[in-house]
Parts: sequence; C-alpha cells; structure tokens
Amino acid sequence: MKIEVTTDRLVLKVLNYDSAQKVLDFYLRNGSVFEKYEPVMGEDFYTLSHQRKLLDFEYKNIIKGIMVRYWIFEKDNPNKIIGTVSYRNIVRPIYESCTIGYKMDQEFLNRGYCTEAIRATIPVIARDYGVHRFEALILPDNKPSIHMVEKIGFKYEGLLRDKININGKRLDHCMYAYLANN
Repeated sequence: MKIEVTTDRLVLKVLNYDSAQKVLDFYLRNGSVFEKYEPVMGEDFYTLSHQRKLLDFEYKNIIKGIMVRYWIFEKDNPNKIIGTVSYRNIVRPIYESCTIGYKMDQEFLNRGYCTEAIRATIPVIARDYGVHRFEALILPDNKPSIHMVEKIGFKYEGLLRDKININGKRLDHCMYAYLANN
C-alpha cells in the first residue's frame, strides 16, 4: 500500500497521530462547511486528543485493509492540509468495493485539487486493495460534488432514501459508482 502519492501539484499522504494538530487545524478552519454534509460529530471532535485517537484508529484500519485516508497537501506548502480523500468499507474478495469520501478546505475549492487527488488515488486503491467498484454517496443538492464525480467518470445509479442521518435528519443520497475498468 502506498502511503504517499504525488501528482503535478499535490502530495497525498497517509498520516499518523503525530499529525493530529494539522488535522485539527483543517477541521477547525472548515467545520461549519463540513457540518452541512456529515453526521453530527461529538463535542470532543474538535480536540487534539480526539484527532489523535481518530488517526490511530484509521491507521489500524489501514493495516487491516478496510480503509485508507489520504490527506491532501500542495507541493509548495507541505505543512498545511488542504483536503482529504478516503476509501472506507473496503470489502474483498467477492464485492471488491468501497465507499469514497472527500473534503476540501473552503479556501482551496474550484482549483481541481479534489479531482486530481481522486484520479491519482483510485488506481492505487484498485491495484493495492483489489477494489473494482468505488461508490460515492452525495446529497442531491450538492451540485459541485455531483459535477466533480461525473467529470471523473462516476455514473448515477439511483437515489437511496433516508440513507444518512445528518444534523438529526435522515436524508436521501444519490448513489454514484465508478468501475476500475472504466
């Protein structure tokens, strides 16, 4: 498994608990934006100790082969996290599938960074984890996200009713999928 992937403009890295302050800074800068699209986080989510625990948990799951999260950095600014792309619920051998998630720092939107990060990491996950099917669950009104995954080659497969609880309400999500042999 590659713990670092580079593109023309980006460095994508798997981080451990030593990077918890950088991760916390990323969430503190963007929490109000991310909260519109995610389940309610506990009160301790925005603490250094919680981020250390999450990074440790994620690292253990990487070793188990059930998830990978890459943190996105600009090549010319390797100390500031500007986004993340994760591959969760990796199921093998029969399903050979996973769920993709992504977030970008609001200051770095509309630069193509998230698209670049996903395009660079899908082949790594397909090769190293044997994943064939990548699924993205997107709120129907999140047009920028829908546009991005369609540009990458994800196809709309339908509406999943009451799929995820966000801010105390079960919300429908659009199911998009990308097949590694596309």
